[in-house]
Amino acid sequence: MTYTNIQQHTFLSQLFLLSSIPTYLITRYIITAPFGRHVVTSTSSKQPWWYGPKWNAKMSWFLFECPNLIWVVYCWFYWGDDSILFLGDRGIATTTSSASIITQQSSHYFIIFQNNQIQLSTNILLLSLFAMHYINRAILYPLRMNPNCQPVPLVVTLSAMMVTTLNGYLQSFYLVNVEKLSPMVLGFANGGGGELTRENLQCWLGILIFFIGMGVNIHSDGVLRNLRRYGPSENKQQQQRTYYIPQSPLFAYISCPNFFGEILEWFGFSMASQFSLPSVAFFLYTASNLIPRGIAHHEWYLIKFEDYPKERRWAVVPFIE
Repeated sequence: MTYTNIQQHTFLSQLFLLSSIPTYLITRYIITAPFGRHVVTSTSSKQPWWYGPKWNAKMSWFLFECPNLIWVVYCWFYWGDDSILFLGDRGIATTTSSASIITQQSSHYFIIFQNNQIQLSTNILLLSLFAMHYINRAILYPLRMNPNCQPVPLVVTLSAMMVTTLNGYLQSFYLVNVEKLSPMVLGFANGGGGELTRENLQCWLGILIFFIGMGVNIHSDGVLRNLRRYGPSENKQQQQRTYYIPQSPLFAYISCPNFFGEILEWFGFSMASQFSLPSVAFFLYTASNLIPRGIAHHEWYLIKFEDYPKERRWAVVPFIE
């Protein structure tokens, strides 16, 4: 890959990082993203013309999340640099029966046992975590959505697709073609002569935080989804169109633990990536997008429910916002 492509990637990463500032200010103080419960449904209230037509929420969700997966596949097959992705190679000399021609074949490994250590390719592992998250968000999550979810305005779908198209490129390209991260060490055998480096410890801690955040996110999404599916009303139509106060230990003090979990995921991902520029940009952009939306949700709950739990004082991040 040429130096110009690396420069372009760095420039776009910086731009993505800076875009988190206007994103936060606009969605916090100027407009509330017309998504979910904030979509105008009353015939007496007219939405702005630039929202565009509304369409199926499941299809919208799939379309604006799938660019991340497309970039993972594309970068792996067309831009993947074996010297960055894999840990090692072995030359295998072979001789053909018809002529004394020796060919060289290379075998690359995701996991190797070397110097009494088990090592994993950090680049492949992080790319796999990125893909795993978006398999859930782009495929599994829409399949589990309530069929009567609020339709999504076209402007939301298109703007989200622009963000995920950029982000999918930044994260995938970085991990397959820009920088080879230090391998993750699973353990040290006696006499291995290895030491647990700061980079290795940071990577393990980041992956742990990633999985904690993913668990919080998936569990909280399930609580919210089942509220509408199995609400207290006996009327099916009313169940599908009525909101209830979510009840779960994760909702004890914050209104949107699903957003908190996703922010935590990408902080862990960024930590495991040694706080690379693209991963930090993604983490900050995620926070700048989800925190204002969480605040809007929290304020909506307070207005809609007079008996909303008083101890649930924070919107997204405990003790902060």
